[in-house]
Amino acid sequence: MKWLAQFIALTTLIAGGTWWLGWWMVPVAAAVYGAWGARQRSAALTAMLAAAAAWGALLVYDASVGPVMRLSALFGTVFHLSPGTLLVVTLAYAGLLAATAAVCARGIRRLMTPA
Repeated sequence: MKWLAQFIALTTLIAGGTWWLGWWMVPVAAAVYGAWGARQRSAALTAMLAAAAAWGALLVYDASVGPVMRLSALFGTVFHLSPGTLLVVTLAYAGLLAATAAVCARGIRRLMTPA
């Protein structure tokens, strides 16, 4: 239950931060979570899943109010990817960005914490 609450809070933080401040809030929020949860083994996985879920929710919202499918088809043509593959790449980008930031912050926190 504790993990689920952390996951929902981090997903909400990443989605809101991305909506109002931009994509760079993904690594910022994940780094803060990674440093805060340095003793948890699943901090990077939680950050990765939360970022992918947050960006997925933002894409669903954008699809409900705008022509996301036409835009993804256009970008898919530019990058030589299908719209589905472009969606997977987008979610993977958010997830990997968050996981990397969480792991780096966790390592820095462990180095700075006295044994």
